[in-house]
Amino acid sequence: MKKIINLAAAVALLFGVSTAAIAQDNVSDEYYPHNFISLQGGAQVTLTHYDIPDLITPQFGLSFGRYFNQKVGARLHFQGYDIKGGFQQERFPGLAADADYTFKAITGDLDLLMNMTNIFNPNRASQRFNWILLAGFGVNYGWDFDEYKGIVNSMTRGNNFYVGPDQCGTKHSSYNGRLGTQLEYNFSRNFGINLELDANYKNDCFNLKANYNPDWQIAAMLGLTFKFGMKKKAAPVVLPPPPPVVEEKKPEPVVEKKPEPKPEPRPVVKDEPLKETFFYTIRESDPDPETILNRIVAWCNKYPSKGITIKGYADKGTGNPKINVGYAKARAEKVAKALEEKGISRSRMEVSSYGDTVQPFAENDRNRCVIVVGE
Repeated sequence: MKKIINLAAAVALLFGVSTAAIAQDNVSDEYYPHNFISLQGGAQVTLTHYDIPDLITPQFGLSFGRYFNQKVGARLHFQGYDIKGGFQQERFPGLAADADYTFKAITGDLDLLMNMTNIFNPNRASQRFNWILLAGFGVNYGWDFDEYKGIVNSMTRGNNFYVGPDQCGTKHSSYNGRLGTQLEYNFSRNFGINLELDANYKNDCFNLKANYNPDWQIAAMLGLTFKFGMKKKAAPVVLPPPPPVVEEKKPEPVVEKKPEPKPEPRPVVKDEPLKETFFYTIRESDPDPETILNRIVAWCNKYPSKGITIKGYADKGTGNPKINVGYAKARAEKVAKALEEKGISRSRMEVSSYGDTVQPFAENDRNRCVIVVGE
C-alpha cells in the first residue's frame, strides 16, 4: 500500500507541475493547442517466474487527449486484449508439467504527457519529431478465466503459497500505475505516427495469482495519431499586381524665349509662429518656468490680432483615464490663468484638454505637458 501511495503522489506532483506550466505559457503556434485521437497495436508481457517469451500477447490501444500548449498534455488511454500467465511445475508440485493460461483484460488510464523536446527547445522551428514522457494512474478489469481455473483444478496434490486460501479468487479489477515514453513523428499537420514503450505497475492479483509482490506489465506499441482543433493557418497576403508600365512620350523640344526682365518682388516678411511646451512631473499642474510664459506674452504683444491655443495632456503610463482628464484640464487652465495675470486677454485664448487619449510624444513622461501654439 505504501508503494501505491508514493506512486499516486508522484503522479499528482506531475499534474501540479503541468498546471503551473499551462498558466505560464503563452505560445502562439499553429500546432498548439490541439486535440488528438490515437490508435495503437503491439505486444505486451507480464513479468513473472514463467518464461517471458511464452507470455507475450498482442495488445491494442485507443486514446483521446489534448495538448494544452506545446509542452503539456493529457490523455484518456484504453489498452488491452489477451493476457498470459504461467505456472512452473517446480513451483507447483501438483502439476504434471509447466502450464500457461490466457485471459482477457483492459486497462483504462488517465495519463499526463510532457513533450520533452519542446521543454528543452521551445523555440525550435520544426514540430516533425517529438519525444514525450508520460505518467498516469488507472484501473484494470479482467474476465474469461476458464483456462486458469482449469489448471488450478487439475493440480493433484496440495494447495500452496499461490493458490488455495491465498488465491485472488473472483477479483476482476485492480489498480494500474504507468510510466512510459513515446517517440512521435508528424508527417503532416494533422497526422503522425508514434512508438510507445511503457511499464505498468499492477496489483498483485492482476494475473490471478497472489504472491504478495506487485505484477509488472511491459508493453510496446506502434500507433497512428489524428490531430484536430488547431488554429487555422493565416491566409497568405496576396499583393495586387503592379500597375502596367506606360512609356512616356518624349516631349518635343521647346524653344525658350528669353523673358523680359521684371522688377524684383519685395521680400515678404512672414509672421513668426509660436509653439511653446510646458513639461510637468507626476501630479503637477503649475506652469513652469517663468521664461516660457514671458516668451508667450512677448509674442502676443507683438501680434495683438492673433490668438493662441492652449492644449493640456496627461501620460498613459501613470494614473487612470478618469484622473488624467482632471490633470490635463487643470494644467491647461493654470497656463491660461497665468497668461491672463500677465495682461493677455482670455478672449484671445482657446483652451482645451485631451487627458491621456492623445500622446503627442513617444516618450511616456513627456506627455505630462501643455502645448501653446500661436499662428
